[in-house]
Amino acid sequence: MDVTKKAQAALRHSFSGAFDDKGYTRSPEENLLPDIDWAPIKKELEAGDGDELRMKFNAVHSSAALAVNCFGRFKSDPHSLLLLGKRGAEKVVFERKFPIFGKVGAPNIDVWIDRGQEAVAVESKLLEYLTPKEAKFKAAYESLAPPESDPVWWRAFRKAKGDSAKRHLDRAQLIKHYFGLNKYWKENLQGPRPILLYIFWEPLGWQKVPACMQHRKEVEVFADSLSNSQIQFEWMSYNDLWEKWSAVPELEKHTQRLKERYQVRLQT
Repeated sequence: MDVTKKAQAALRHSFSGAFDDKGYTRSPEENLLPDIDWAPIKKELEAGDGDELRMKFNAVHSSAALAVNCFGRFKSDPHSLLLLGKRGAEKVVFERKFPIFGKVGAPNIDVWIDRGQEAVAVESKLLEYLTPKEAKFKAAYESLAPPESDPVWWRAFRKAKGDSAKRHLDRAQLIKHYFGLNKYWKENLQGPRPILLYIFWEPLGWQKVPACMQHRKEVEVFADSLSNSQIQFEWMSYNDLWEKWSAVPELEKHTQRLKERYQVRLQT
């Protein structure tokens, strides 16, 4: 059994609800933790380009469901959010689009957290990174060379484009997110300054899972190449985030539910 199937099996085992033989619940609501106001989040997901609610969200191993289960609590209570060492937010939005070349194919940020003078754009991963993939870009991205883009991000783009090897870190997606955020910020200089946050799931004992170890190495190298960027790149694991939330009394119950659902160990 490969690592992705092991992870899917472990997540199904920890899930207390009903699901079919492929690991899908009957409805999106059945895949949610308690105390999440689903109606406004559903509207935002339906407006996105990922077609999240046509079965994909119903998967017990859904990355979109993980993001909603983690951050959905703060949709109605943004002031209690703790992220990147700062407390509070003005609003939390799911599946927000950031066009680069027009409305077609605009990158969708999983979670957009507006904190007034700055905003955190969250790209969330569950099992996707366990399967390596090649970085691919359309020719149009060649038009975004400096001064249209930050030189450090442009170098990351050129390096990823010139690398035909399959990697665990989806560099192309993160770089496209940067281009979308950069265009937004240039057109809204009085708006919040964006930070791109890459947050990912790992099983317990990830240090013994080669794919997780390699993924972390790739993330570290990528992040190091982006120091001094105007649009900051940050990364963390969900486990690291939940440990920080565990120390906040009002987030303790929510965090415990997340851990019970998603903190699993893979079979050896």
